[in-house]
Amino acid sequence: GSPTMWPKLVNELTHFAYERNIFITIETEGSHFLETDHPISLLSISPKFSNSIPSLGITKPLGGIVDQKFIDQHNKSRLNNQAILKSIEYHSDYHIKPVIDKDLKIWPEIKQWLEDMNIPKSKVWLMPAGDNISSLLESYGPVMDLANQQGYNFTGRAHIIAFDTRREV
Repeated sequence: GSPTMWPKLVNELTHFAYERNIFITIETEGSHFLETDHPISLLSISPKFSNSIPSLGITKPLGGIVDQKFIDQHNKSRLNNQAILKSIEYHSDYHIKPVIDKDLKIWPEIKQWLEDMNIPKSKVWLMPAGDNISSLLESYGPVMDLANQQGYNFTGRAHIIAFDTRREV
């Protein structure tokens, strides 16, 4: 789950890093603001846009079936602009990593959000969507082209290339 679910642990990690002059990066979807005694060096924020909403009736990655209650819970905190802005202000540095599908249909929603949030292009890393190697590779070219054409950064998803659908790696 998100590190924001474990505030005491994250705070302990920031103490450990601060005392040893270690740069610490925390990846989060940004749904909750997490105050720590020492600011996190880099927040890697991947906001959940409408393309993250699970479809009714599909199997969840760890088992079970997506029902309306699950979708409603997902939507309740999937895009918390206030928490994201507060996190950006509080912690040392940040970047935004939106996930973009191969058809790029989500791009207008993401682009508008980036403009509304006043996020500089230099802080944005466009990331291709894909739950496995083959679907990820279908997104690489279109998302890479979009990043190049629009003046944004691009980041791959090496963990999927390396481990495909394996969890907890």
